[in-house]
Amino acid sequence: MSSIKVEEIDKIELSHKDWWQPKIDKKVYKKLCQRSDAKAWFHTILYFGVLFITGLIAIYSWGTWYAIPAFILYGSVYACSNARWHEYGHRTVFKSRKLNDFFYYISSFIAFFEPISWRWSHANHHSKTRYLDLDLEIADPRPTNLRILFFTEFFGYYRVKAELQKIFKHSFRIFTSQNSFSDEEAKISVADLVPDREKNKMVWSSRIFLGIIFLTIALSIILQSFLPLLLIITPQIYGGPLLWILAFPQHAAMKFDSHDHRETTRTVILGPILGTFFYANMQYHIEHHSCPQIPFYNLPKFHELIKDQLPEPNKGLVDAYLEIIPAVIKQAKDPNYEIKKFIPA
Repeated sequence: MSSIKVEEIDKIELSHKDWWQPKIDKKVYKKLCQRSDAKAWFHTILYFGVLFITGLIAIYSWGTWYAIPAFILYGSVYACSNARWHEYGHRTVFKSRKLNDFFYYISSFIAFFEPISWRWSHANHHSKTRYLDLDLEIADPRPTNLRILFFTEFFGYYRVKAELQKIFKHSFRIFTSQNSFSDEEAKISVADLVPDREKNKMVWSSRIFLGIIFLTIALSIILQSFLPLLLIITPQIYGGPLLWILAFPQHAAMKFDSHDHRETTRTVILGPILGTFFYANMQYHIEHHSCPQIPFYNLPKFHELIKDQLPEPNKGLVDAYLEIIPAVIKQAKDPNYEIKKFIPA
């Protein structure tokens, strides 16, 4: 298999003339890109504080019927660590690179993402968004498999399965292709995207992940309790539905192979709880893809400044899924069908 080289994470050039870029005053743009440690600490303490509190509630409710809603709430907060993993991975939350990386590694484990391989995979996703056979993060391959899309991936089954298989293989330096969203063989491997100098880090990171998993299982056996598994290993599955509901609209049923993020990506207007707390403002997804250097806490301002250059955003999740569900059903029979939105001139 030939190696596919991608730009280094800190050198991805999205202002290339072939990519659509919003028109915005340079001084305003520079201000929007400024990181705020005060905002960073507020959102970080808020998220991990809520995660800790909901975890305690789940533990104390164990053995009662209250445990069901308590663990669903805890699992939903836990699974939405995905949004924190994403933001710290872009290194735009804190001013300090070390702080971003510190919380990136913590969030990576909680989100069940091996940090080295996913840093490069996500860099590739940004430089080749929805380019078939190149973007490994396409969540709606066609023809659409409705069973996978609306059931197995609703609970993150294939993603968790693929990640577990990947870290196991990488622990033994086996770098073969693995598809995150189906049983079909992937055309390229994450290892094709990771530079040779980073592969030792990826191998040891995978071994550490496996070690934590095995220790958690051992702890459950010693304590003769499912609690360690429910608190550490399985929340990404039983808490996964909320994450899937929030994340799937990012690119679902949109165009492939386009250099215009307005054709491949969707913005959905959500409120402060679902949008800001659970999803770290990633509902502003066109804005994020066009200018990933802007911290998530500045994306609402950015949206207001460029919204006249964007397609009409979906007003909430119901509006988004009323658009998405009929489209993906059509794509199950016609893989060439895609949603086309009006793009301002």
